[in-house]
Amino acid sequence: MTGLHSPLDVEVAGTGPDLVLLHGGAGSREELEDLRALIGRGRRVIAPDQRAHGRSPDLGELSYPAMAADTAALLDELGAQPADVVGFSDGGIVGLLLARDRPDQVRRLVAIGANVSWAAPAPPVYTDAYRVRLEALTAAELPLPDVRRSLPDAGASWPAILDKLKAMWLGEPGITMADLAGISVPVLYLIGDGDTRVDHTVAMYRATPGSRLAVIPGARHDVPVSRPGAIASIVLDFLDPRHEADVG
Repeated sequence: MTGLHSPLDVEVAGTGPDLVLLHGGAGSREELEDLRALIGRGRRVIAPDQRAHGRSPDLGELSYPAMAADTAALLDELGAQPADVVGFSDGGIVGLLLARDRPDQVRRLVAIGANVSWAAPAPPVYTDAYRVRLEALTAAELPLPDVRRSLPDAGASWPAILDKLKAMWLGEPGITMADLAGISVPVLYLIGDGDTRVDHTVAMYRATPGSRLAVIPGARHDVPVSRPGAIASIVLDFLDPRHEADVG
């Protein structure tokens, strides 16, 4: 969408209540297209590519708080508040930061495969073996995404972006289990039963007053990409305006 001050590349389409779709780490808005087709009818859908993701430029710092600030500024500019927010993985973390820091922007939040800090006593997000694999991840194993290939110097800059992504994934997300107790907007946590984050997500659900939890059988971390039909009805029911009076 042109004419915005936001540096993010964003697609805004449709009319109706606002629905914000936040993609996962190293991804782009395209990864949620199938889910969007199922839950976006009758909505103004706002789908940004986060900084250094998709078609958006690398703005230097890459962190969850920075992406949340970018998203909040975009929603302010679009006058999209309060909006329903559906975030996958890193996008779910960004959604939780918005719910914590800008509850005026969020009517309801669906956090899919998200996490907060896994400092003890919170359940870990990664096994030790997975952390070692992630630390060793190279640009050859996670190559430049196709949607970034048209950007200037995209190939040369990708290894540095990947290093920042790895540091972000292995570091602190900027929100803790204790923070969840103060979130005032309704939250649905959604997770595939094969995701490494299941125990962590259950702990998040228990820490967030009035939240809901849905576990999808036979699904892994990529559930909104691989199983959009399995979660669409759950998400639509949660976002139903008739639940407006629900508390937390």
